Amino acid sequence: MAAVLLAEDVPGQNNTGPVRHDEPLLAADEVCFHGQVVAAVIGETAAACRAGAALVEVEYEPLPPVVGLRAALAAGSFHTEPFRLRCGDCGAALAAAPLRFAGEFELGGQEHFYLETQAAWAEPEEDGAVTIRSSTQHPSEVQAIVAEVLGVARHQVVVHVPRMGGGFGGKESQASACAALVALAARKTGRGVRLQLDRDVDLRLTGKRHPFLARFEVGHDAEGRIAAAKVDLVSDGGWSLDLSTAICDRALFHLDNAYYLPAVEFSGRVARTNTTSHTAFRGFGGPQGMLVIEEIIDRVARRTGLAPEVVRARNLYHGSGETNRTHHGQDIGDNRLGEMWRSALAGSGFAERRAAVDAWNRAHPHVKRGLAVTPVKFGISFTLTHYNQAGALVHLFQDGSVQVNHGGTEMGQGLHTKILGVAMRELGLPAEAFRLMPTATDKVPNTSATAASSGSDLNGAAVAAACAELRRRLAPVAARLLSAEGVETTPEEVCFARGGVHARGRPAPLVPFPRVCQRAYVERISLSATGYHRTGDIHWDRARGAGRPFKYFAGGVAVSEVEVDGFTGMHRVRRVDILHDVGDSLNPGIDRGQIEGGFV
Repeated sequence: MAAVLLAEDVPGQNNTGPVRHDEPLLAADEVCFHGQVVAAVIGETAAACRAGAALVEVEYEPLPPVVGLRAALAAGSFHTEPFRLRCGDCGAALAAAPLRFAGEFELGGQEHFYLETQAAWAEPEEDGAVTIRSSTQHPSEVQAIVAEVLGVARHQVVVHVPRMGGGFGGKESQASACAALVALAARKTGRGVRLQLDRDVDLRLTGKRHPFLARFEVGHDAEGRIAAAKVDLVSDGGWSLDLSTAICDRALFHLDNAYYLPAVEFSGRVARTNTTSHTAFRGFGGPQGMLVIEEIIDRVARRTGLAPEVVRARNLYHGSGETNRTHHGQDIGDNRLGEMWRSALAGSGFAERRAAVDAWNRAHPHVKRGLAVTPVKFGISFTLTHYNQAGALVHLFQDGSVQVNHGGTEMGQGLHTKILGVAMRELGLPAEAFRLMPTATDKVPNTSATAASSGSDLNGAAVAAACAELRRRLAPVAARLLSAEGVETTPEEVCFARGGVHARGRPAPLVPFPRVCQRAYVERISLSATGYHRTGDIHWDRARGAGRPFKYFAGGVAVSEVEVDGFTGMHRVRRVDILHDVGDSLNPGIDRGQIEGGFV
């Protein structure tokens, strides 16, 4: 063994909590969940480390645990106070509704199961700094947490992020602990240190999708139209807060899913339990909120005797006026939900298949089939407004090759490929001219997490801005080179395309891009540019519960047919039809894969 790290070895803050400082890197006085780390053993081999860890003795005094949402409610154990969103007079609308019911709905968590477990590597530098390679979705947050743990300024910590083997939200905040451990070990030993969690350890230590408990009162009419909904959500945050507040908020934002609810009173609160700290997971609370309203819609259908697709259609946002405004006051804008709904029904042959499914179920008492059509509306942006920004750094070299740096992280979702397409279109160059660099905090600082379904929007716009600046600098050089070829033109008329430059409307001659870069260098024109983007026209005041938290909404409709064996519980998906509005796709192949993966 080379060293054993305990809480007293932390020179700075013994904390890895991203929002609230309630998450010690190494437990000191109290262990809050089974598996919490109290010591780290550093050695030459994994076998030596395991042997050393087996020698560590910890004396525990058992304390009464709080496990599960109902236990937390009974014990009054919470991380947060209730946060509420209201519109209309919910109490009066409930009282006036022809039909009312109350109920509750509970849903469990989910493991990310990224193929690459949490991993990090650190190497001490000669000036007291440290360089880290981390499997993280949020390099700047890892940089900040490590700096706080070591008690140094952030400029002493450089974080590199190679391609990750999956994230799904599980590496947005919880990669920081592994990075902090290896950084602390590197500082202690003066040597490079790496850590990759075994799968069973990763499963024990890391957070999951938040379990939720919803209790609701709903008013509706005999036609299935919802008049009012009062919903109280409680999420299981686990032992520390992590990102649970924002996750619960997004669940509240998406409690409407795709439906206009005239009067609502929604509240959300994070419970504190003695389990691993739950964290970001694809959708970030949105899926949990959507599941609650879909359960409510289904209960309305059962109570009225109407088909679920009829109830859903009657409650969809209508696309104009108040019926196109969410419960948090934001106009949806270009609402295509109704159009997609009708198109999905027609394209899937829904009516004919409904009749076929009904006939099958009458003839088969034990194996049943189900057919459903469900919409989705999801807000795109970080609800913490200042996260909606991104930077980029693009280098040109004299041979015409390009390095592209941006603040987003690649975890298999295809972000680098989308950014490559942006740069290719902006500079008019083929793919082989570019190298997408690993994300690094010394190239692009102060980055936001690659999360909130905004990685392509933010980083793509930042890269485009950097490329536009380079075109602006190169255009006068290119104009002079074209003039030397006998084509008088202005910088404004220069086009970057086909691996070179030409005058607008005159595709020949084409001056090769490397020649333009070489000439710009000779003329002492910078071939390196930064780009920056901030999402405009968004704001959210949480204290007032008012604002415009999302830049836009993505919408889709899925028609799903399944079969279930009543004896064994075995089930299979027989057919799926998905229609999704992606706007102007940056890469249709990747978007199709993301839609299919998201459905699965």
